[in-house]
Amino acid sequence: MKSTILKSGLAALALITTITSCSKKEEGFTINGTITGLDKGTVYLENTDEKGNKKITDSAQIKEGAFSFAGKVNEPLLYTIKLKGEEYGAFLLLDNEAIQFEAKKDSIFKAKITGATQNDIYQSYYKNEFKKIQAIAGPIYKLSDSLQQNGKVKLTAEQQIVMDKKWKDLQDFADDLTDKFIIKNKDKIAAALIINDRIVPYGSAEQVKKYYAVLSPEIQKSFYGKQLKEAIDLNDKTAIGSPAPEFSQTDVNGKVVKLSDYKGKYVLVDFWASWCGPCRKENPNVVLAYKTYHEKGFDVLGISLDDKKKSWEKAIEKDGLTWTHVSDLKGWKNDVAVLYGVKLVPTNYLIGPDGKILAKNLREAELQSKLKEIFSKS
Repeated sequence: MKSTILKSGLAALALITTITSCSKKEEGFTINGTITGLDKGTVYLENTDEKGNKKITDSAQIKEGAFSFAGKVNEPLLYTIKLKGEEYGAFLLLDNEAIQFEAKKDSIFKAKITGATQNDIYQSYYKNEFKKIQAIAGPIYKLSDSLQQNGKVKLTAEQQIVMDKKWKDLQDFADDLTDKFIIKNKDKIAAALIINDRIVPYGSAEQVKKYYAVLSPEIQKSFYGKQLKEAIDLNDKTAIGSPAPEFSQTDVNGKVVKLSDYKGKYVLVDFWASWCGPCRKENPNVVLAYKTYHEKGFDVLGISLDDKKKSWEKAIEKDGLTWTHVSDLKGWKNDVAVLYGVKLVPTNYLIGPDGKILAKNLREAELQSKLKEIFSKS
């Protein structure tokens, strides 16, 4: 907050300034665009609603490579400008401003956008902080793949120590940059978006709560602030120690499978997809866990975020995943994934015989270690 102005003369001056500035504020937005290499066609303005559904809110005709949109938003919201027949386009955090849009026909997603103040702040994270993170992360990923020969070789104990240190240092570096960006922009929509982008899917529930509390009251009440609050409430429902939310879904043969069918067992509810590289890379580790502990009372229930049955079934067979698999083939809108607030795959929940969540996101050695701890006591 700005410091309080105590002197009446300054207060009066501030009031006049406020009135003047309010009168000059844009009543709505205008987007004037040009697309090189495209003389005519249709361009769409698309928004994603609170349920995650894409919704075309306006369209415009391209004439001699130019188009325009005009309208009004109640608050800054993410929109996509895309050509008719194309699935992807250019993202824009749209506010009531005069905006210029310049792009080439075959690379709309690389559009140059000027005059969008809130969008500039949001994009600055990816042009600065995120690029710095990527510059360090790239060589670490390459080293890891090289040492493991793309998953064919297991790291030695010494190599594991070295890689663990590199991953931790990278995480600390990324956390520090993201932390500073959020705090600096706590009164901007960009901060809420970066929490949604980077902390909700990749951070802990505690981190999401921490950064939500940092946001100004106005941003907390915004569309994306409300999304964060929903994520926090959902995280609380799937917190360690909480009863796992019940669900049912059909398997590859159309048989209905319920989570409660596994009561009395330790079950790993594993969210994955055939198109997910990290999921496929982790699958051999889950197979090992299943083979080692299945006879002792451990099971796996795979929930696929696929939308094509053949791809799903082919991946199950190729990776040797012999446990039960379910899906409604809705992709990211899978009902169980939505129920559990899954934002990325792989994601898993280890549920105990009493139906309560024991752990989240156990991967690689952590999964084997946790199961060894459980079954060495039984």
